[in-house]
Amino acid sequence: MIYHFILNPKSGQSPQQKEMEQKIVDACLKRQLSYHIYYTTCRKNSITYIRSMIKEYPDERQRFICVGGDGTINEVANSAAGNPNIEFGVIPNGSGNDFVRNFTARKRFTEIDSQIDGEVHTFDLIKCNDDYCVNMVNIGFDCQVVLEADKFRKYKFISPSISYILGTVVGFFFRRIGTKMKIMFDDGEVIDKELTLTAIGNGKFCGGGFMSAPRASLSDGLMDICIIDKVNKPTFIQLVGSYKAGTFLEKKSAQKIITYKQTNHFVMEFEEPIPICIDGEVSNAKSVDFTVIPKEFNFVIPKGSALKYPDKK
Repeated sequence: MIYHFILNPKSGQSPQQKEMEQKIVDACLKRQLSYHIYYTTCRKNSITYIRSMIKEYPDERQRFICVGGDGTINEVANSAAGNPNIEFGVIPNGSGNDFVRNFTARKRFTEIDSQIDGEVHTFDLIKCNDDYCVNMVNIGFDCQVVLEADKFRKYKFISPSISYILGTVVGFFFRRIGTKMKIMFDDGEVIDKELTLTAIGNGKFCGGGFMSAPRASLSDGLMDICIIDKVNKPTFIQLVGSYKAGTFLEKKSAQKIITYKQTNHFVMEFEEPIPICIDGEVSNAKSVDFTVIPKEFNFVIPKGSALKYPDKK
């Protein structure tokens, strides 16, 4: 087994990052492990590094532990999905860190020894055209919040959590709510109208802790689609608390404006290319084909942590 620790260059000279690097060295030397520490140089550089290591050691089991958030997890998943020799772990250091909310004892994710001793679990991925999604896709209002929050993150004195709050405020008060979407399911159902948002979940959480897909499982071979009709702002305010808590499916008032489905495939189309947020990373698309790829992502759950919402047998 070869261990790789991929660190963020933006904080590479910080005392916290230097301390983490020393902990990595100490833990690996103590156990006499084969290891590498790699600092990325730009966005998606981790993909290049991982693929180069796979090429260099094609028959070796390799564990890549990356410092970052949901976007970093998305990068590593897209670098080697389905490769049985490759395992991925994450030390949360992003703005939302929503994927790790699916697990207990989140502190264990920050411990180097727990990462080294962690067990591998194989989870599903959602394929969105040619890209993979690990956690969630957001379209409409949720995606607008991400775009607005990104503007605030440029200011060092604004924390990631506050940037999400500010992004929500700007999106709600100063941006138009409602996006025309056409959603076509394999069972023949078609939804073609203006919607507040659509969230497509492999995991349960997005937006820094909103449980948008409360029935989602990482390994059931299905994705959960939460579709919210276009609503006025007073109705939105009444809904947002239960949407964050993941209890909206239990509210009769919410059931009138929300469609919630589970499927392994469906297609969305738009009148023009619109922003699509995949694991916190935004790109534009005019149509998206969503397909679940079962058991495609080898993820390391640190020792002492476990799935917070295990599948019901």
